[in-house]
Amino acid sequence: MARREGNALVWQLTDERLKRAVREAFEIAPLPNPPLELPDFPAIPPADAESLVRQAAGIFAIDRQGFNMRLAEVCELHLPDYVRRSIDSEEAESDWLASNSEEVAERILALQVRDWLAVALDEATPDTDRWYLGVSLLQGLALGGTEVARDDCYYLLEAIAYAVTPGNLPYANVAGNHQIAWSPAMRTSDPLPPHPAGAMAATTILDTLSMKPESSTKVLPKWLENLSVSLQLCPILAISSRVIDGLGRADEDSSPYVRAGLQMLSHSPEEAIDILVASADHRSVSARRTVAESISRIYSEEPNLALTLADRLLSDQDDSVQTLCASFVGGLARISEEEFVSRAKLILTQGNHKVVQRLVESGLRDYLSANPTDPHSLLSSAWLVSSEVGRSRVGNLIVEQARVAPEAFLTTCKSVKQANSEAYDKLANWLEMRSSEAFELL
Repeated sequence: MARREGNALVWQLTDERLKRAVREAFEIAPLPNPPLELPDFPAIPPADAESLVRQAAGIFAIDRQGFNMRLAEVCELHLPDYVRRSIDSEEAESDWLASNSEEVAERILALQVRDWLAVALDEATPDTDRWYLGVSLLQGLALGGTEVARDDCYYLLEAIAYAVTPGNLPYANVAGNHQIAWSPAMRTSDPLPPHPAGAMAATTILDTLSMKPESSTKVLPKWLENLSVSLQLCPILAISSRVIDGLGRADEDSSPYVRAGLQMLSHSPEEAIDILVASADHRSVSARRTVAESISRIYSEEPNLALTLADRLLSDQDDSVQTLCASFVGGLARISEEEFVSRAKLILTQGNHKVVQRLVESGLRDYLSANPTDPHSLLSSAWLVSSEVGRSRVGNLIVEQARVAPEAFLTTCKSVKQANSEAYDKLANWLEMRSSEAFELL
C-alpha cells in the first residue's frame, strides 16, 4: 500500500508537470515544424494550447503501463543503494519517491519525450502528432531551467538536429580505428550531416530557450557548451554568435560560455578567439577565472592569443585571476625566457604577495637554473616584495645562488641593500640562521 501511495504521488505530479510544460511551450513561441513527414499525410499543427494539452494528457492517462515502465527505468538508474538494501524495500522506495517526487516526475517526462520523438523521427513512418507532443514537452521542460532538463534532454536536441531516433546519432555509428573490432580491411564511413529541417527545428528550440530567464541562464549555456564540440552542428546552429550573445547578457556563472570558446579553438579558431577575448574582459569573475585557468591549454594551440590574454588578466582586480595567470607565467620560464622575464617584472612591480609567491613557486627556480647570475635582478625584487612566508622560499633560492654563482649572490644582496636597508637586514639575519656559508660571503 505504501508503494502505491508513492507511485500515485509521482503520477499526479507528472500529469500536472506535463500539462504545464506543453502549455507553456505552445504559448511562448511557435512550435518547430516536424523534420520528417509522409507526403500523403502532411503535418497538421495544433490549433491552440488547450487542444494540445488535452491530447498530451489523454495519451498519458491511458498509458499507465508506459508510466510504470518509465518509473521503473528511473528507479533502476537513480534509486539509492540504502533504499535497495532496506529491510522493507517497498516502503523505503515509497518514501524515496515521495521525497523526490518532483525530480522523478521530471525524469519520467524526459523519457516520455524520448519515446514520443522516437516515433516522430522514425524515417519509415514518422508520426507528426507525436512530434508536436514531444517537441512541446521538450521545450516546456527546458524552459523550467531544472538540472534534469539540462542533463537528461540535451541528447534529444542532437537527435532532432540529425532527424534520427534518440540514441542513434550518426556519428556514434562511424567505424574506425577507435573501435576494438576495427581492421584496416574495413571501410571507414563518414558521419552523416545534420538534417536541414532538423537543424531548423533545433535552431527554433535554442531561440525559444533564450526567451526565458530560467532556461537562458540554467539550460542554454550548458547546451551551447555541448554543441561547441560538434564540427557540423556548430556553424549550422550559429553556436559562436549565441555564445557571444550569452556572454553579453550573463551576470553570474558564465564559465560554460568560456569552455565553449575553448572547445571551438580546434575547429573554429577565429570565432573562438573573439569569445575568449570577450571573456577575458567580462564583468563576471567566473568568466575571467575560467580563462585564466585555461591559458596554458590555449598556449598549446594559439601562443600569441594566450600571451595577450595573460597580459590582460595580470592586471585584473581579482587575486585568484592574477594568481592563476602567475602560474602560467611561471611555466614560461621553461619555454621562453624573454616572455617570462617581462611578465615576471610586471608581477613583481605590482607587489601582490599571493601572486608573487605563486610566481616564485612556479617559475623562478627554473629561470635561475638557466640563468644563475640573474641578469634581470628578479631575485632581489622578489625578496623586496614578498611576504614573510614568501621570503623563506626566495631566501632558499638566494642561498642556492650563493653556492653556484657567488658574485651574482653579492650583486643580489647589494641590490636589496640599495633598495631597502631594513629588507637587507632581514636578509642578512635569515642567511645567518639558515646558511653560514652564504653569510660569510657578505
